[in-house]
Amino acid sequence: MKRIFLAIGLASLVFAVQARSEVVDRIVAVINDSVITLSELNAATAVAIEKLGIENGANPEKLKEVKGSILESLVEQKLVKQAADKAGIDISEREIDNAVEDVKKQNRLTHEQLLLALAESGLTQKEYREQLKEQIRQAKFINREFRSKISIQPEDIEGYYRQNIGEFNGPALYRLSMIFLPDDKSLEARLKAVTEGLSKGEDFRDLASHYSEGPGASQGGDLGFLKAGELDGWLEEAARNLKPNGISPAIKRPEGVYFIQLADFTPSAPRPLAEVKGQIHDRLFKKVMDERFNFWLSEVKRTAHVEIRM
Repeated sequence: MKRIFLAIGLASLVFAVQARSEVVDRIVAVINDSVITLSELNAATAVAIEKLGIENGANPEKLKEVKGSILESLVEQKLVKQAADKAGIDISEREIDNAVEDVKKQNRLTHEQLLLALAESGLTQKEYREQLKEQIRQAKFINREFRSKISIQPEDIEGYYRQNIGEFNGPALYRLSMIFLPDDKSLEARLKAVTEGLSKGEDFRDLASHYSEGPGASQGGDLGFLKAGELDGWLEEAARNLKPNGISPAIKRPEGVYFIQLADFTPSAPRPLAEVKGQIHDRLFKKVMDERFNFWLSEVKRTAHVEIRM
């Protein structure tokens, strides 16, 4: 939840100034004793459109869909706010100070730069702190009501790991050695020497040390272990086509010629449970959190007075 309100932080600057520039012409939703105005909805939609990268001339149906989703989100925010009000949750000045510092850190802003951003958006520091206070308060309510009551047991983590073990396969590892011959005046002579040396069974490392101008040349062209998926496409393709200790034919590239040796290969295999249990815990926690929050929200909606006036 901390990440959520920090992400909202600077975006809310835009929201505030846009909301001020609109005329509050009518109410588009009533939520118990709160309302959402058309200007609020338009401002929030403008922020969402900017974040989603939707062009101004986008399909009207798409814009209508976005606006409908935003309105639903605003209704839910009002319901959470009302619940936080009812729970009597308050926020200290210290908590707001910490949130401001986190916003500056997340966005790499000095205090002066943040103040400038606020001024350019027509938002005072006091108003911005009030916005942060409300975001923290609602996050605190959700933490207290839901997060603090969720416990993921070791057996749940182990069961998920066994049932979904394929999701935790680590990448295949290639240990490669390389000979690189740059495209210069000596290329033809060097290429001939390396090709003949390999055909005679000379040691790849010796040839790399003598002729290569690529990485690791002084160590026999050893590149160490490299992960599948992180290699250049042509290099990974060459590695896949080799058996251990196999050597590729000359690979011509714009910058020169390469020879690749597959010194070792470790196939993809499941990562140990100890290595991924934190990831599984977070995944299960989020699943339970979402389920409980969504159930609570659906019940609150069912009993609340919500009137949409679009």
